[in-house]
Amino acid sequence: MLRRLFEEYSTDSLDNELEKSERELEIVKIATEAVKKIASEYGRENFIELTEKHIHLFPDRGVEELTKGRLAIGSHSTVLGEAFVDRRDDLSTAITIFHELWHTLASHNAIQVKTDGELDWYRSGFSVLSRDGKTKMFHHLDEALVGHATKRFVNEVLRKRSDFAVEIERIESLDSEVDTTRQRELTDFLKYLDIILERNKGEFSNREEILDLFMKAQITGNILPIARLVDGTFGKGAFRKLSEF
Repeated sequence: MLRRLFEEYSTDSLDNELEKSERELEIVKIATEAVKKIASEYGRENFIELTEKHIHLFPDRGVEELTKGRLAIGSHSTVLGEAFVDRRDDLSTAITIFHELWHTLASHNAIQVKTDGELDWYRSGFSVLSRDGKTKMFHHLDEALVGHATKRFVNEVLRKRSDFAVEIERIESLDSEVDTTRQRELTDFLKYLDIILERNKGEFSNREEILDLFMKAQITGNILPIARLVDGTFGKGAFRKLSEF
C-alpha cells in the first residue's frame, strides 16, 4: 500500500511553490542518487521511484509557513513520500533535499490506521508513532542517524564535486562548519555509542561497527538486534528508555 501511495500520488502545486530550474533538477538528481548509493551499503535493496513532483521547493520561510511554524527549512511526508524544502544556496538546498529524501527513500517506512480512523505513519526509520498518534518514540535517535547519512553525503559526494567544493572550502576557511543537519543529536548519539563500545570491547573493535548496526536497523526496520544490544549493555528496560532520546 505504501508503495502505491508513493508511486500514484503527489501533492498538487502548493502556494508559493517554485518551479524547478534545470540546476535544481540536477541537485535533486544528485541527492537522490546519493541516497540510493549510501542506503544500499546498509542493506537497502529496493527503492520506490519518486518523480520530481514529489519534491517541492519554496522561497525563504516557505516550509515554515506550510507546517504552520512546526519546521523551518525542510519537511517530508512519510505517507506520500514527499519532501518540502526551502530553496537557499545550492549547497544548503542539496543537503536539505538529501536529508528529507533519506527519510522517505532510504528509511524503513510503514503506515497505520490510528485509533481515530485516520491514516498516518507508524514507522519512519527508527522512529515509532503510537497507535493514537500522540507519542513519537526514538525520534531524536532517528534524526541523529539521518544526520550521519547526510554528513556522509557532504563528505563523500558534494566535497568531491567542483560545483559544491568551492562553497564548502569557503565556509571552512572562515573556521566555520558546514551544517550537515542534526549535528547536536548526532554528537550526543556518538557519545552514547562510545559508552556501548567501552562496555563491549570484546564484541566490537570500533564505534563505527556499532553505528553501522543502528543504520542497518533504520534502513531495514529490524530493531530487535539493537534492543538486545542496549538492554544487554545497560540492563533490562534500557532500550525503552532510549526511545526518549
